[in-house]
Amino acid sequence: MKTIIKTVLLLLGSISFMTACSDDRDGNPTILHPTTFTLETPSYASSTITLSTTDSLAFSWQQPDFGYPAKVNYQIQLSFTNKFATSLKEAATNGGTADYNELATVYFAKNAQLEAKDFAQALQDLGGWTKDKVPAKQKVYVRIKAGYPNVDTLYSNSVELNVVPYFIEPAPQPALPDSTLYFTGSKYSWGTPWNKLVPVHGTIGYKGTGTPTFWTMVYLDAAEEIKFAPLPKWGNDFGYKGVTFTDHAGANPTDKDGNIKIGKAGWYLVVVTNDGEKRTVSFEKPEVYLQGATNGGDWNCKAENRFTIPTTADGEFVSPAFIAADEVRMCVKLDGFDWWRTEFIVDKDGNIVYRGSGDDQARVKVKVGQRCHLNFSTGKGSYK
Repeated sequence: MKTIIKTVLLLLGSISFMTACSDDRDGNPTILHPTTFTLETPSYASSTITLSTTDSLAFSWQQPDFGYPAKVNYQIQLSFTNKFATSLKEAATNGGTADYNELATVYFAKNAQLEAKDFAQALQDLGGWTKDKVPAKQKVYVRIKAGYPNVDTLYSNSVELNVVPYFIEPAPQPALPDSTLYFTGSKYSWGTPWNKLVPVHGTIGYKGTGTPTFWTMVYLDAAEEIKFAPLPKWGNDFGYKGVTFTDHAGANPTDKDGNIKIGKAGWYLVVVTNDGEKRTVSFEKPEVYLQGATNGGDWNCKAENRFTIPTTADGEFVSPAFIAADEVRMCVKLDGFDWWRTEFIVDKDGNIVYRGSGDDQARVKVKVGQRCHLNFSTGKGSYK
């Protein structure tokens, strides 16, 4: 009798368990995978918006239908073309031309109150506008990116806005350990002076991506010793130890009490990366190239566009003769970077001016038959 009772109880328990499991499954939602959702057209879209006199822009949208209330992350994207093919961040990292910018702020509600200043800054970054090149009016397309973590990413329709943009002066950037780099050495009495390297455009600052990278064109003596530091003083300095070296120019660097000792005198293009942990120093051939209109419209770093290289520290690098009267542009070429990221010119006052992490330099026009003369030791140059 006891055995019969136990059997009945086990059967009842199994039925209850299966019923509970069935109930649980019936209560689990089915995840849908929508392909888009609706961004509502703002009421102000029918007029032209002057951003400098506007406080904020309101946007609202419907939540994508995932089949149940899901916690979704939203970001605003802006485009001049409405193609949304390549983001500003992707272009900065991988090259190419950006056609949209994604704002960093993440929203969790179905609406956003975007400050007009942030909207204007995003347009300025996307357009690469300088102070004198901000358009009087600009058509812009806005859409929303929805991200449901580990499930889906999708995009709303776009809405068209017409705005009057304005230029926003960039805020001064603090000197972080990876935003500047200097070198000194035995030739300079170990600290007098500290010589500043040029940042490769796009690797530092508020638009910077990747590893901070710097370069300089310098004449180094045999047996000279050098070291690098993020600020023009001792502290976080580095030399031979903990550094990965590349030598394509015959500098033959060796260790001398932690300093970098140069084996052979000559001109070198020195390239340094410094992210605070991993550091590399490369000695490259000291090659300078004429670019663009003044060499006949060639934008490649070819041998026929190369400057002559001096043999002494006070010697001049000399360009090929200009074959067109136009704006002069020149550069050194680093592997992995477009030429314009390391370009420079001689300005009207005879100074070598580097683009670095800033905007294009003020252009200088030259005459047919002239050549550019560069003295990197003095930082001066001329066209003659």
